[in-house]
Amino acid sequence: MAYRLTALLLILCLPFPAPAAECRLRVAVAASFRPALESLLPEFQRRHDCGVQLSSGSSGVLYQQLVHGAPYDLFLSADRLRPELLERQGLLVPGSRASYARGLLALWAPGGAAPSADTLRRWRGRVVIADPELAPFGAAAREALMYLGLWSRLRPRLARAANAGQAYLLLESGHGGIGFVAASQLRAAGRGGDYWLLPENWYPPIEHQLAIPASSRRRAMAEALSSYLRSPPVQRRLMQLGYGRGIDRGSQ
Repeated sequence: MAYRLTALLLILCLPFPAPAAECRLRVAVAASFRPALESLLPEFQRRHDCGVQLSSGSSGVLYQQLVHGAPYDLFLSADRLRPELLERQGLLVPGSRASYARGLLALWAPGGAAPSADTLRRWRGRVVIADPELAPFGAAAREALMYLGLWSRLRPRLARAANAGQAYLLLESGHGGIGFVAASQLRAAGRGGDYWLLPENWYPPIEHQLAIPASSRRRAMAEALSSYLRSPPVQRRLMQLGYGRGIDRGSQ
């Protein structure tokens, strides 16, 4: 009897494996990529039995949060500039920075026909744009307007949103008749026919890069999500979700 009691006490003292609910990966994701990521995560979470907690905003704001010690395990930026800056500052796990998607810029006029460059030339109302200083899609829109020679004329009438996600919401809610958004946002919302996909040579490539912060507490799981997003099946899925063809796997 005493032997059985001792054995039971020893078993009770053994450390139990952590329940799946305790696995929580904290991901900072650019607002424009959040809808696509949310559609991809269920399969990842099933494979790895780990939950993913998302915080989204403009890439510039998320970058500032990371610089000031925000406790994220993975950073999904909508550009390569911010991950590069973090790398130069020694705030990343070495070798973790990589490209995962290529964004496409669209001009959207909710409720109307697909707009064009002539639409912009004739437009007399406000034009919604993500903040070019904080959001990669805003910077791309500014470059496209400069390419068309319309930046100076339209600049006083720009309605600036904090990020591409907010630009989409402003347009969807009727606060602006026309504006620049991520094509993936329109695709995720099931839009078709009322937007114009701008030629990619009118703005610098919107190269999305990810990186693992040096402060990450779940590096192995962050690496697993990084590999998952860059896998060929997910890359094909991203094209269906409104992203460009192929990523440069050597860009680090």
